[in-house]
Amino acid sequence: MVEETIKIPRYLNQLSDILKSYEFHFRKHLDDFDLTMGELPILLGIYENEGLNQIDLVKKFHVTEANISKTTKHLLQKGLIIKEVDAENNTKKLLFLTEDGEKLCIKLGKLFEEWKDMIIGEIPKDDLIVFSKVLLAFSENANIYINK
Repeated sequence: MVEETIKIPRYLNQLSDILKSYEFHFRKHLDDFDLTMGELPILLGIYENEGLNQIDLVKKFHVTEANISKTTKHLLQKGLIIKEVDAENNTKKLLFLTEDGEKLCIKLGKLFEEWKDMIIGEIPKDDLIVFSKVLLAFSENANIYINK
């Protein structure tokens, strides 16, 4: 009996390559910022939407509450974020950037732009729009799967 070979679609490997290049680019610079790869998306998530709480981050990044708690604790200790009690709900703590956190996010944004420019190269804008729509569909399907 001959076993069938599992064939992974090429586009999945290509998406993996893109993610690896993103991680490679940031890992080269994170030591300069005293930041880990695990802290990076959480810090940027707070930057994008200040006033989130830890449960919002759990839902956004599909990680455990313990993971978010540990990561935000490290970001607090590094002086990059602060927690404030929600005026409408005293049991909720909202997350905000400190001035140092905001400065760091601006530097990280520049790193992201460098990486983005490298991988996009001369790809026409119309192709990027189509690609973005396809990625959105992948992302939505992935979120449906994760949230089942």
